[in-house]
Amino acid sequence: MTSPKSSDSHEPTIAEWFQRGIDAFKKPDGLVAVEAFRKVISLDAFYRHSDGDNAFFYLGKIHEVEGDLEDAIVMYTRALSIDGKDEESLIGRGSCYTVLNLPEKAISDFKKVLSLGINRRTSLDQIYYVIGENYRKHGKWPQAWKWAKMAQTENPHSDRIKDLLDDATKWLEG
Repeated sequence: MTSPKSSDSHEPTIAEWFQRGIDAFKKPDGLVAVEAFRKVISLDAFYRHSDGDNAFFYLGKIHEVEGDLEDAIVMYTRALSIDGKDEESLIGRGSCYTVLNLPEKAISDFKKVLSLGINRRTSLDQIYYVIGENYRKHGKWPQAWKWAKMAQTENPHSDRIKDLLDDATKWLEG
């Protein structure tokens, strides 16, 4: 792999490697992104970009997109070991747990997102919805209804929230 371009031919900084990874991730060019983020980790596994993200988060996203959910969970967990309040890694890992039909673990991650306070990047209706959806998967209809109702309060026009609420209501009315 070629080094990120530098104006004075010096060895690229960790920030330059990280930016190369972000740029490749956005293209998307997963191979270059993986190489760049691995280089960042080899230089400093605890490095955090100015926006707070770290290389493990991006590697988790890449694995998740590729369908390697177990590897994605490992990377998100490593990202969370650097920053336990990393909303995006909690959501990513919770999403992987949801797909793998591990609703208790998913719910735990999504509730942790809520415990962080004001969400920077994710709206409350989405978090409430995925919690309710995981309760539905687990057959816990009163909890599914509760979280769907909270999601509907935040976003009354969402069809998927309405469907979840309707299903939960039918089960509860029996």
